[in-house]
Amino acid sequence: MSRSVLSAIAFSVLLWPIGAFAQSSDVVAQATPTPPPQNAFDNKWHASITPYLWAPGISGTLVFRHPLLPGAIVGADKEASINVSTGPSNYLSFIDSGALVAGEVRKNAFDIAADVIFLNFSNNGTANVTITGPGGKVEVPLTADVGWHLNQTMWELEPGLMFAHGDDGDAIVFTGVRSVSLKASASWSFSGPIDLIPLTGSDSESVTVTDVLGGIRGRVNIGPRWFVPLYQDIGFGSQTTTTQFYGGIGYAEHWGNLLLFYRQLYFDQPGANARARGLELNGMTLGATINL
Repeated sequence: MSRSVLSAIAFSVLLWPIGAFAQSSDVVAQATPTPPPQNAFDNKWHASITPYLWAPGISGTLVFRHPLLPGAIVGADKEASINVSTGPSNYLSFIDSGALVAGEVRKNAFDIAADVIFLNFSNNGTANVTITGPGGKVEVPLTADVGWHLNQTMWELEPGLMFAHGDDGDAIVFTGVRSVSLKASASWSFSGPIDLIPLTGSDSESVTVTDVLGGIRGRVNIGPRWFVPLYQDIGFGSQTTTTQFYGGIGYAEHWGNLLLFYRQLYFDQPGANARARGLELNGMTLGATINL
């Protein structure tokens, strides 16, 4: 069982007493009645929208290529790599604008979900980095003065069919598409022990990668109001392999649901033209589903 699945199960178990307490409090205080369950097969269209916040930790390897890199040092493919490991406290101040929103439309067993993430980053500053050549043969610490601008857009479209529904929850099997677009520009000035890369320069690049998805999503009810949302997919493309998981806790209201869950997205480009290898984004997500 993967680390992400264990984390989701542990998180749900820890919050279970809170749900039990909330249910008992509703009975004692005669609070607002529990929202009536939706009829999943009423032959009507149902729609919802979910704005959310996600500030993941990021780890992985970014690949750097430039025609002026000396092949005798970093290999004939002019390639070097930079290992990345950072958290929200290090990059939230770099966000200029952004939007994270999901939506869903359903009629009877048919369901279609969508998710869009747009982030616009920029920064200027000094950092210490280590550049490693192919096979780990060369590892050189450098000081970098870098100014950069990055636009990232990810969207997913997932039509599916509900194959299980009842008092205990529901489950939907789906297929779909995930597309990730990156547009970046940067200028740099490096100083270090050897002339590994051009000391000054600038570059810009854009790339779009599209995967075909398959997976399952749904919820497990743990009380009149409390439930556990669960999701798992795997995606394949000509250049990439991706997987995504989330699981946590939800609370039902008359207008929709409150959500808190752990989300993990893994992205890998194993080919010769890779720009990212073993890139993982994981962290807590807070959102609210609003019924339309």
